[in-house]
Amino acid sequence: MDVGGESFLRPDAARVYRWLSTGRGDFAIDDAFAQRLANVDDTVRTAAVINRLHHTLTAQFLAGRGFTQILDLGCGYADDWSRALQRRTTPLLSNVLPQATIVHVEIDAIAAGHAQSTMAGLHGNPGVLHADIRLMPELLAHPMIADRFDPSRPIAALLHDVLPWIGNDQEAANALTALRAWLPPGSALSLTHATNDLSPTPHTRDQLTALWDEEASCAFRPRTRDAIAALLGNWPLLAPGLVPTARWHPGHPHTRAPDAHSGAYAAIAVTP
Repeated sequence: MDVGGESFLRPDAARVYRWLSTGRGDFAIDDAFAQRLANVDDTVRTAAVINRLHHTLTAQFLAGRGFTQILDLGCGYADDWSRALQRRTTPLLSNVLPQATIVHVEIDAIAAGHAQSTMAGLHGNPGVLHADIRLMPELLAHPMIADRFDPSRPIAALLHDVLPWIGNDQEAANALTALRAWLPPGSALSLTHATNDLSPTPHTRDQLTALWDEEASCAFRPRTRDAIAALLGNWPLLAPGLVPTARWHPGHPHTRAPDAHSGAYAAIAVTP
């Protein structure tokens, strides 16, 4: 996860995800790489769309449970305006939770800058912090987070399609341990994480991982269901538990997608 110049010379996770989930991109190197991924396994596109939709549906779910403090870790690109639809392809968190205190965190400098320009002047003035979640204690101590959030009230932390880009298992575990220790009582931790468990063709998933390792600015590490569950520690999970992402919001049309199209597990854990 390079925050320096190399990230602009090699495909980057945030920019590739943007192309996969919206069909839009800014840099030919990212767009071409995303197309190569889709050529190997086109479910990477449906997985990205499902994850983006899950992000919005989860925000609505948390709003319904009364959360008014949101820490969006690994926000990626702010959703794009559709000229054809004359609206955003999916709402910003500040649209879903207009009264909430929201801070977005992103490691990619371009994505963070895009988020800052997109969200400037919005109701509630959501903050955007360019930082690395592997350095979780330092990140949580940053004034943009420490001064904005009220530690006497619950906070919802979102980690949607973020941890697969931390290749080192111990670094991922350390980041989650620090985050859980920081979150106040009554808080929630919403996680989605890529996996190869759901793929009917494991060899194609191995090809995708190899492409990321060989060509991109950061490694890609899908994890098993057990490994993902371990990252949540001993926190209880809200129903339906740790399930393929498309299954987490029953009744929504996207829940009919085959599990392989999710390519990831989702869960919301709450303080015990």
